Amino acid sequence: MIKDDRGFTLLEIIIVVFLFSVISAAIFSVLATGRNSLSAGESQIGVQQACRNGLDSMIKELRQAGVSTITDVPANGTNYSSITFQIPTSIAATGITWSSNIQYALGGLNNAQLLRMQSGSQRVLANNISALSFNRSATNPNVVNISVTAQKNTFPGFTARQSTITLVSQVRLRN
Repeated sequence: MIKDDRGFTLLEIIIVVFLFSVISAAIFSVLATGRNSLSAGESQIGVQQACRNGLDSMIKELRQAGVSTITDVPANGTNYSSITFQIPTSIAATGITWSSNIQYALGGLNNAQLLRMQSGSQRVLANNISALSFNRSATNPNVVNISVTAQKNTFPGFTARQSTITLVSQVRLRN
């Protein structure tokens, strides 16, 4: 006996639509999780790169500073939020000619920018900086300890994520 099939039944169509919906939801969930992870990773990399660039700029100049040119970070082990110093502009037989004061501090937009200030001009070295500290110890006043913390909040999807990084460095000053 031959059965006369002319199409799909309503029940078969409902089952196929349900299965397709479940598979689509699973795929969307995996894609959304991957996108959120990518966004969080990019944010963390951006924060780390900005923090590292700011720290590298400070280190390059502080290595040139003389111990006697640092005016606002005494060698007492206390943390200070800014540092002011001078670097040599020329060296001759008659002596060293020092630059005008250079200062690194937090400021700018929401007090979350690492600023380099000299002779009335300022330059932003890094954004999203939440903490900056400098110190020198009495036992080793030729070394400046620097700590820079950067923090950024992102909102991938419906969750808030916070990317935080702290970089620490020691800089040996010139004699």
